Amino acid sequence: MHIAGLPFSEMVDALRHDGHPSLYYLLLGWWMDLFGDSNGAARALSGAASLATVPVLRAIGRRRSPLLGTVAALVGLTSPFLLRYGTEARMYALLTLLVALAWLALERAADDPRIGRLGLLALATAALVHTHYWTFWLIGATVLILAYVFVTEPARRWVVVLLGAAVAAGAASFVVWLGVFLEQLGSTGTPWADRARPAELAVESIQALGGNNRFEGELFGAIILVLLLVGALGVRRGDVIELRFARGPLSVAAAAMLITLALGGGVALVTGGAFEGRYSAVVVPFALVLVARGIALLPGRVGWATLAFVVCFGLAVGADEARRDRTQAGDVAARIDAGHQPGDIVAFCPDQVGPATRRAMSAELESIAYPRGDGFLIDWQDYAEVIAELPPDEFVARIEAAAGDNDIWLVAGLGYKSLGNRCEAIIDALNRTRRADQLISPSEVFERMLLIRYEPIR
Repeated sequence: MHIAGLPFSEMVDALRHDGHPSLYYLLLGWWMDLFGDSNGAARALSGAASLATVPVLRAIGRRRSPLLGTVAALVGLTSPFLLRYGTEARMYALLTLLVALAWLALERAADDPRIGRLGLLALATAALVHTHYWTFWLIGATVLILAYVFVTEPARRWVVVLLGAAVAAGAASFVVWLGVFLEQLGSTGTPWADRARPAELAVESIQALGGNNRFEGELFGAIILVLLLVGALGVRRGDVIELRFARGPLSVAAAAMLITLALGGGVALVTGGAFEGRYSAVVVPFALVLVARGIALLPGRVGWATLAFVVCFGLAVGADEARRDRTQAGDVAARIDAGHQPGDIVAFCPDQVGPATRRAMSAELESIAYPRGDGFLIDWQDYAEVIAELPPDEFVARIEAAAGDNDIWLVAGLGYKSLGNRCEAIIDALNRTRRADQLISPSEVFERMLLIRYEPIR
């Protein structure tokens, strides 16, 4: 959110060090100009994107049948993925919407490749590449599918060429960001996570569709997977559903989903890149419509009962996940706000616990982050190398000099990748020179924090 509030030139520089494209941050900045920069206002952009995805899923489904349109809308409306990321000030709800819009635009242009429809496809493609880099693999999957159609269906070649040209034109807009991307590629990466493995990619995608990695989310994710397979492979014969590999109403969607994950996962495995469940936003629209088709294939009361179960279970898991605290930043900020004195210093180790805490703080105190920065932003450039070159004692000396006879409020997160035991070493060093008062201990949330107030020994 701090990046979104910067002037454009400063935003570009911040993103060089952050590792993302710019579109979401531009939109969020404009959104906050209109509606304010409170947490609720900033998150409302994602909520609006999640809601807007529902009618697009309905339109995609209605192209096959009215029933599928209705079921797709209900599955999307109660999707734990859309509910969760509709409450976060991150780009994943927007990304899901853009993928759905691009899918619909491509199908409409394939039906009637008029210049307006091709232009919308190009625009949607451009929006994708400027929102998240995993869309590269979705575009790659699209190109491979178009190439297959070009070879196997000679009568449609001219349409395929027009579609490919529109996709290429949209992707070509990335040239304006290419220099920043190459700099990010060479120096940022994903130092916060380990190399992605194929099994990890599959499991985390299922967990993301299910809403979380707890029992309820994993169970719902498994149910979703079964329905997805039925939607991708099912052929109904009376009251019997046969599963077989054949071209069907959504076989292209299934292929796009699988190829996208295979391309992205393969590159991550080779290059040492990471995968997080939220990246599956690039295939969530395909998954939700396939799930809807799986439900729609079920006969009579079985189908309606399954739909009711999926809607109720998804809504329960999604609502629970959306309201769940994922960080202790609010509690930490409240304690600092209530107990600080002018001249106190806030220190973060690592810097990754800084942005959420600084966002929640009202006290205007100087803050210093390990390994660098002031806690408002995370600089991922050469992250592991910078940590390796900055001894904990040197950081302690820096915050001691800044605090003088004032208190140091240390906000620590333990167990972060690339940090080793450096935060523990900083705590030990401060314990030797100051009187420590541990105010907050780590709890069972995603972003766990430790807050210690260090008073000078007089």
